[in-house]
Amino acid sequence: MIRAMLVDDDADSRAYLGQLLQAFPDLEVVAHAGNIAEVENSLATTPVDLIFMDVEMPGGSGFDLLQRMGTWPFAVIFTTGFQRYAVQAIRFSALDYLLKPVQPDELADALQRFRQRQPLADRSTVQQQFLSNLAQPDERSLKLTLTTGDRTYFIPPAEITHCTADDNYTELHVHDGRRFVSARTLKDYEEMLLPLGFLRVHRSALVNRAMITHLDGMHVVLRNNERVEMSRRKREEVQRALAG
Repeated sequence: MIRAMLVDDDADSRAYLGQLLQAFPDLEVVAHAGNIAEVENSLATTPVDLIFMDVEMPGGSGFDLLQRMGTWPFAVIFTTGFQRYAVQAIRFSALDYLLKPVQPDELADALQRFRQRQPLADRSTVQQQFLSNLAQPDERSLKLTLTTGDRTYFIPPAEITHCTADDNYTELHVHDGRRFVSARTLKDYEEMLLPLGFLRVHRSALVNRAMITHLDGMHVVLRNNERVEMSRRKREEVQRALAG
């Protein structure tokens, strides 16, 4: 049984989320809190596996609480209105979030990801990287949290040459030859990386513009001489981006 806490300064939002969670028989809501002081008091007596954490609350944000704790023994699914930088920091750190108002299908997907998550031997290192991402001055300073086997790596987007789709997975290629397979879709990475200078060159490929040396027919050629297929529909768009 998943023991969950709902954290939101708005009682109606907590009630709404609690109602949605009644659809999941393997989850029990064991605590509610309206601010981070109440969270700390509750955690002192009520251990939980998962917290649905509102980001912005009077008296301190959910981020403030985690920064104060340093490391935490539970999983967090953030709930937030769209705050671009906060969402980017969460996504880059391989953590989960739900946009308000929470949709039942998105909640079900988030809980499924929670159930399928792999235990991390270096959980505290991942959490520290998340806090580091929060402290960065802009998106270009964020690092992606990527896992292979039982090891976790923190990769600056500038070191990624391209990303390719493999069904619902994404393979990320790094300039030094390393490759990482992520359970996120290519569309997820497109939303994360397009603002950082990446280009969608094909329905199954996303390329770091800074890594492109030239175009060769229907292929993008990268600094490491790798060739990535480009669709006819995207060719003109890519040419404009390279000329700009």
